[in-house]
Amino acid sequence: MKIGIVTIYKCYNYGSFYQAYGLYKYLEDLGHDVEFIKLDTTYNIKYRLRRQFTRDVKRDIFSLKLISGYVKDWGKYKIASGNSTDYDLVIIGSDEIWNINNKSFTCLPEYYGLNINCENIISYASCVGRAVIDDFDDHKDLIDGIRSLEAVSARDGVTQEFLSQIREDNNIQRVIDPSFLIDWRAVEKPCKRKDFILVYTYDGYWGFTDDFINATKEFAKSVNLPLICVGFRNTWCDEYIACSPCEFLGYLRNATYVITDTFHGSAMSIQYNKQFVCMGEGKAKTDSLLEEFNLTERRYNGSVELSKIFSNDIDYNLINQIIKEKSESSKEHLNHFIK
Repeated sequence: MKIGIVTIYKCYNYGSFYQAYGLYKYLEDLGHDVEFIKLDTTYNIKYRLRRQFTRDVKRDIFSLKLISGYVKDWGKYKIASGNSTDYDLVIIGSDEIWNINNKSFTCLPEYYGLNINCENIISYASCVGRAVIDDFDDHKDLIDGIRSLEAVSARDGVTQEFLSQIREDNNIQRVIDPSFLIDWRAVEKPCKRKDFILVYTYDGYWGFTDDFINATKEFAKSVNLPLICVGFRNTWCDEYIACSPCEFLGYLRNATYVITDTFHGSAMSIQYNKQFVCMGEGKAKTDSLLEEFNLTERRYNGSVELSKIFSNDIDYNLINQIIKEKSESSKEHLNHFIK
């Protein structure tokens, strides 16, 4: 079967790579001819580059190395050349592909099933982020596009409720993020570092607050371990590393602890059975993820010291069983449409 994927497949964000490659590789391993439908616009490319480069020479050098790593790993998947139209199935998602308020990418009609020449179009693990139905008041065509899809599924509770309302369906399928569909050891790059705390958060305004930074530094001091930030140039850490998504996995495997505030920072920590804390309380998608795996006690809001949270190890015997059950259920959902 020839399958086209519509998602954000080129973005300087580890989570974007993991969700895109996870779905791609799962389908490819089943023996299908899989490719990403080419939708990357000139605006997207220029926007991403503008965000990466500033007049700070050190930061720009860091960005150059980071971009080089992403470009290398993007070569692991196939992107359609030209306008392919002979797909047996098109799958839309995952990531915040339906977040109409996210200005980091262009809101394309194809993300909603429009302008795609294929009779069978479904969504898998799509996410609306912080968008709500009222945000689509001037974009009724996009809502109609979602309604016309053969089937939809949601990655989180907020998206599940969003879809229930617009499709008038109380049985919207909840599925696991595509990053959980594969074993990452096949592409993981080994890391020589050991005995450190991995920090994964954006730099600047979108990163940790000053209070969260201080709490992280205090915890690192209490356990006498260095803070290594991967993917972003957070100078408050002891070290910051510009590496590819596959190299990130090696750092994740070797980390003693993980402190993050992102969805995929938490998701990949769960898959790698790491002792982690999520500082993303209040973010719907991270809250939903932690609730899904019964890990709400790993949320940090400043009321309890990090050392107290980390003093209670996560029982991964239970978590791995949840991963297995949810992965099998999600694969069954996908396989139904593939067959």
